[in-house]
Amino acid sequence: MEDYGRLILFSVMGYFIGSVSFARTLFALKRPGEEPARITSVSTDGEAVIITHAVGATSVMMAMGRKWGVLTMALDLLKAFIPMVILRILYPQESYHLITGLFVLIGHLWPVFYRFKGGGGNSTVMGMMLAASPLGFLITQSGGMIIGMIAPSFTFMAVVALSIPWFMVTEGVTSDETLFALFMTLFYLLAQLPETRAFLRYKKEGHTFDSKYVVNMMKHSSKMKTDKNQEGKKESL
Repeated sequence: MEDYGRLILFSVMGYFIGSVSFARTLFALKRPGEEPARITSVSTDGEAVIITHAVGATSVMMAMGRKWGVLTMALDLLKAFIPMVILRILYPQESYHLITGLFVLIGHLWPVFYRFKGGGGNSTVMGMMLAASPLGFLITQSGGMIIGMIAPSFTFMAVVALSIPWFMVTEGVTSDETLFALFMTLFYLLAQLPETRAFLRYKKEGHTFDSKYVVNMMKHSSKMKTDKNQEGKKESL
């Protein structure tokens, strides 16, 4: 009974930790009243547009510059990493850290504080993987980057999905870690459904999208914001 009590406690704790949006908090502090930036993908013919639902580190980077974007990314990573590491140390024989990590991800993707509209989950997944398996984190990141050279749109999706075979090989097919990877991948993919459906619908209509456009747009937005901040500092001097 005590184990179930801890399980419920850590699950609820993980969900509420995950529901804290550092991106929205930064917007509220630095840009009160301003709607967070969203990633926009425009088809090559300019007739179809996909606007992401997620508000996260990329939103901050596009609006405030690279420094603030990296800070948001680090905070989103740490909100999964820190509680998982603490629970792994406190309960080394249990899987509380894995379950807590999953609920942090659920909270990040569908936060109760923001009408269940959260971030994309990339940084949080990185924190989860780093806490669950540091070596696995490096391997899956490397594998995702290699796949990304061939199919840039699937880079991070590959990073997440590669966690499944990693744990199957290192921990066993029926291990808690493999189950953790399966649910982590499932939740991540479910959160991408709105954009995936829009993409497939537009593709069926004959539209095509260039992933390089999105990457260039993000870099351009970040560079413009960084340059603007530097100009502001020079003027203040």
